[in-house]
Amino acid sequence: MNAATIADRSHRNNLPAGRCMACTRPIHTGHQGRSRRAGSAVVLSFLAMAVMSLAAISIVRSHRRANIRASNVRQQVEGRLVAEGLIHRNVALARTNGVLPIASLDAELSDSSFPNAWMTTPVIDTVNQTVSLQVYMYPGATQPAASVTTAIPATPPTPTPPAPSPTAPVAPPAS
Repeated sequence: MNAATIADRSHRNNLPAGRCMACTRPIHTGHQGRSRRAGSAVVLSFLAMAVMSLAAISIVRSHRRANIRASNVRQQVEGRLVAEGLIHRNVALARTNGVLPIASLDAELSDSSFPNAWMTTPVIDTVNQTVSLQVYMYPGATQPAASVTTAIPATPPTPTPPAPSPTAPVAPPAS
């Protein structure tokens, strides 16, 4: 063997046997790199399983967060609808009793934050003395966004006259 051949093959002998690099030269394709590659395939498969399990955990968490967010938004909308319905009910009761001025509230109450919301005709239960009201978010909805049951008072409220505005006594002009 000459020095050129020994130098050419020395690349195989520089590393320990367990850490031999796979040779890509066409003459050396059959030597010891194959057993090391089989071990790396096992490591890669374990790594792939770990990545897949972490991805599955993050997907489950994101779905849980999305469900919680949707539930929170639904509860906020239900609260707004119930509040808006109760305000309109109280205003209607006050108008029938003659307590509220009608003109000042009409402009504010006509602008609804839910333009497509609608409610069913209130159901009056005379036996239990309750009124049930259901509010829907959009036309054609089958599930109510909010449902409120209110007790009817035994005696109707008596209208109260508006309180007179306090006026200060006018002093006579000084001469």
